[in-house]
Amino acid sequence: MHPRQAFDTPLFPEDLATLQRVFDRLCDDFQWPRESAQSRRLARMLIDAYQAGNRDERLLLFAARAFVGHSPKQKSPA
Repeated sequence: MHPRQAFDTPLFPEDLATLQRVFDRLCDDFQWPRESAQSRRLARMLIDAYQAGNRDERLLLFAARAFVGHSPKQKSPA
């Protein structure tokens, strides 16, 4: 089984709204275009974290900032 398949659960409108708020805030904070490579990696990380059980908006923000902080290439737009 592919590792991601364990988390392939449906996202409902309220789930997507939470993820969108976090994604938008971080893209604004880092001044990344929503279509950039960094933004796509961030979106994937957020979805993976959410589907793994991290549903708290503040914790998602914290985890995403840590993710970006550990990836030097992530900090500047593509």
